[in-house]
Amino acid sequence: MNLLTVARYNGIFNRQTQAYITAALASINMSFSEGILLMNLYDKEGINQEELSSMLHIDKAATARSIKSLEKKGYITREVKSKDRRVKKLYLTDYAISQKEYFSSLIQKWDDFITEGLDTETLNQFSEVLQVMAQKSVVADFNKLFK
Repeated sequence: MNLLTVARYNGIFNRQTQAYITAALASINMSFSEGILLMNLYDKEGINQEELSSMLHIDKAATARSIKSLEKKGYITREVKSKDRRVKKLYLTDYAISQKEYFSSLIQKWDDFITEGLDTETLNQFSEVLQVMAQKSVVADFNKLFK
């Protein structure tokens, strides 16, 4: 495996996916970051901002800005559900729930396009390998690796 080649193609794929989602969401005045957070909340409703940031490996401040914007746009609400009043759980509004099919169709169209001609076994193997590599990269001790 040539790591630089893999990283280059992964970067291209990531940027093109981001460009697709950005273009698709422009018509509803939603940013890429807002869209990604909302799409993840469809599967993880009730988590808090910190958990969402951690899950996606996104800066807490950036997450807070996007969450605030999604709240203003009527997609989510923040509710205190624990003894710690600082912890606010994120919930979808009825409007957001009504838009789930739209978001799912956007992702499905991109998925269908980029995977056309690839068999299920190859896609599953690729997904598993990429997941393992991503998980290992998250826990990497860079200083130890530099030695």
